[in-house]
This record gives sequence, C-alpha cells and structure tokens, in this order.
Amino acid sequence: MHKILVALLTISLGLLSLVGIPVFTLAGLYSLKFGDCVRLPNGTEIGYEAYIDFSRPYFKPVIVIREPDGRAIGQEVFPIHITEKAVFGSAWIKYENASPDFQFIWTQETGVVKEIEKPDLYHTLSQDLGETYFGASKDMNVNTLWIFNQLKKQGRFISDQCYTKLFTW
Repeated sequence: MHKILVALLTISLGLLSLVGIPVFTLAGLYSLKFGDCVRLPNGTEIGYEAYIDFSRPYFKPVIVIREPDGRAIGQEVFPIHITEKAVFGSAWIKYENASPDFQFIWTQETGVVKEIEKPDLYHTLSQDLGETYFGASKDMNVNTLWIFNQLKKQGRFISDQCYTKLFTW
C-alpha cells in the first residue's frame, strides 16, 4: 500500500511539473501583453478574455467587453459604440459565427437588454444613449479590438485591475 501511494505521488508531481509549470510560465509571459484592460466611465470594461486561449492560433485570446461584474457580453461586438451612459452594438457569442447573435444595449441601470427579448425597453433605451462617444465617433463602425487599441493608444481609462481569466478553450 505504501509503495502505491509513493508511486501515485511521484506520477502526480511529474505530471504537475510537465504540464503545470509550462502553463503558468506561459500565462505569466502572456500576462505582460494580455493583462491590460480599459475601464470605461459607464462601468464596463474592455480587455482580453483570458491570458491564454487554447482554442485559438498561437493561444492568442480575443478582446471582449464585460459588465462591471466581469461577465462578458459576447466574444465579438461589431459595430460597437460606447457613450458615457451605454454600450450598444451587435454581439457574437462565439467568435466563429457567421452573423451576430443579438443586438444589445447595456446601461448601468438595466444591464444587457437584447432587442429580441425586450423590444420595447430596447427602443426606449435607444432614444437616450448619451452624447459623448468614447474611442470612435458616432458614425464609425468599429469592433471591440479596434476600439480597445484606440483607447489604449490614447492612454485613456487604462487599468491593470481586470477580470481576465487565466486560460480558456
């Protein structure tokens, strides 16, 4: 019995060193590049979904927009518009989908309101989205990655306190 426990412990430590150490090392290196986010005045955050994404080429994660509690609204939002009151656009739940899954408006008071689920509230919110647009003007159609890079380049709202997961797949 004692020899079996020693053998299991040896195997466990071997697997940990073969798998765990490289994963945490990779996460540490990737956190230097993928650890930043942009916290917007309306309460939302734009940042990388995780430090490492095992489902994507070169393990490079996607940029997502998150609610203040850290939940991602979608893997891709295009077009995305951000004001002092709201975030709105078309969201893809999975990055690979051919067409958007839903139109949404997010406000601090209501959270995510999907047009297909609550059309009346969506229409009401769309009447007063705010005047100050962040990252891109009202008439520009940009995606999450573009607006993240633009806000980061401007040096506005950058934060290192992000809801970035260690890894995803």
